[in-house]
Amino acid sequence: MIRNWIYRSTLNKRMWASFTALIVFCIAVTGLFSYSIASRAMERNAKVLSQNVLNKSVDVLDQKLKQIIVASSTLMLSEAYRQTMRDIQAGNDERYYTNLSLLQVPFAQAELTEKSIDSILISTPAGDFYPTTKSRRPNVSFQDTELFRHSKSHPESEWVASHVDELFTGGNRVVSLILQPLTEYYVPDVFLTVNVSEEMIGDAIGDDIMDGSTKFLLLDKEGNGVLGASERPEWTTEPDFVRSVAAGSSGHFEYSSDRGPMLVHFAQSDFADDWILVGYLSKEQLLEPVRNIQWLVLLIMAGCVALALLLARYLSMLLLKPLHNLQIAMKKVENNDLNARFQSPFQDEIGDAGRQFNRMLGTIQELIQEVVDTEKEKRKAEVKALQAQIDPHFLYNTLNTVFWKCEMNEYEDVKEMVISLSALFRLGLNNGHEITTLGKELEHVRQYLQIQKHCYETLFDYTVESEPEWCELPVLKVIIQPLVENSILHGMKAMKRRGHILVKVEKEERLLRIRVVDNGVGMDASELEERLNEAPGANHGYALRNVKSRLQLYYGGEAELNFRSEPYVRTEVTIAIPIEGGGRG
Repeated sequence: MIRNWIYRSTLNKRMWASFTALIVFCIAVTGLFSYSIASRAMERNAKVLSQNVLNKSVDVLDQKLKQIIVASSTLMLSEAYRQTMRDIQAGNDERYYTNLSLLQVPFAQAELTEKSIDSILISTPAGDFYPTTKSRRPNVSFQDTELFRHSKSHPESEWVASHVDELFTGGNRVVSLILQPLTEYYVPDVFLTVNVSEEMIGDAIGDDIMDGSTKFLLLDKEGNGVLGASERPEWTTEPDFVRSVAAGSSGHFEYSSDRGPMLVHFAQSDFADDWILVGYLSKEQLLEPVRNIQWLVLLIMAGCVALALLLARYLSMLLLKPLHNLQIAMKKVENNDLNARFQSPFQDEIGDAGRQFNRMLGTIQELIQEVVDTEKEKRKAEVKALQAQIDPHFLYNTLNTVFWKCEMNEYEDVKEMVISLSALFRLGLNNGHEITTLGKELEHVRQYLQIQKHCYETLFDYTVESEPEWCELPVLKVIIQPLVENSILHGMKAMKRRGHILVKVEKEERLLRIRVVDNGVGMDASELEERLNEAPGANHGYALRNVKSRLQLYYGGEAELNFRSEPYVRTEVTIAIPIEGGGRG
């Protein structure tokens, strides 16, 4: 349905529909990505901020616990405490009241040092020691309290979660620290109990942070609340939640609760190994501002769609006007009016295409004339190529050598030369085709070199190197023999020592490189290239110019003919042609 409408509709309508669809698509994608990026960034920032706040709260809690432990340790390091322990260890019960009086000063100092300490009790076999400012519950022995039972069942845990003070009157909720005595000698059944105000611990942590979005809980590793007065959601008591919180010393995770997904952070206290501070906030509440962005994006989309419907038609007509002018010019060219030209004041892509169209028309007119001239030059080059195949001087030398070898009864050499000469002409003519195979072209060169070796027996040796699998590659015929002939006539005849000619074929990506290398007298490579670029009527470099012109005719700019020479060391002529080579005429 849509495809049929696209095929039947005009370009103007398609552009109008495309503008509208593109704007809607872009706004929709932008909105979705904006919402996704904003929600992820806000969630990520909230996690980092919550974790930082939680870490600071843990630090505050640890600092508070540290101060309580330091105050308790200071009390146990006092001389009054040490004297009391010595008397108890010695069984000196008569000094009970004296020691009780002496301990009032360390008790007062500990409470002044740490304001959160609510009460202190030292339980010993000789009796209990505590601040006289506190009212001790009568008939309540420390050994009968839950604190004592906790210290026996959890000897590794020094802290006891929130509970009603069992040792002193007033019914205050406290968190207790139970310590063994620091003495020179072991004193059994001595416990130092420091009751800390639950309210002050809670104030140190902070119930609500970040405008109430993040809530905090202080739990032990079994999931029990340390501060009993704190409000705690039901889902925080679930086993999966407790296991996740107790899984490590710190971290964060997302938990699905009955109130929706929650972002949870937790960290373990350094001074109460069994306590874990947990912070949580609602993910839906966190991302609520992002939903406002979503509605804003939808409103912007609606406005942009309305604007697109109004402006798309005008824009399409404005943009298509230069294209319409180009269409008119093309129709004139279709009617063989090569003088038609595109006119437009716009400097856009269509205007540039129109100017390219104008230049193309001019180029076509030039090419028509160039093709005529090229065809003439091509025919001339082909005639010269046929002439080069039958060099009278080469043929005279060959026949003269055959004659003298017959006179000298060297019939085997004569037979070889006649066979080589026959193969040379057969391969060179190639049934009138200009394109031959690499294998035949190399065989043509071998036959030529074999004949020349019979003519000049001590002048040179030769080597032809090529991979067998390249033999069927198409190449232009008679392009190597003129190079080899040039090496013999101009590179070897003036030498007093034996020379060597190497014909080597190499393959590089999509190019075939044919190298003719000799160790002859050399040449001036730059001067030779200048001569080859002179007018065709010049009377020097005929064979090489013939090769170069034929290469350009058949392979164009893809073919190369390069020269390099170091006299008596290495003179190299290289032909580079495309492997897919094909005649252009």
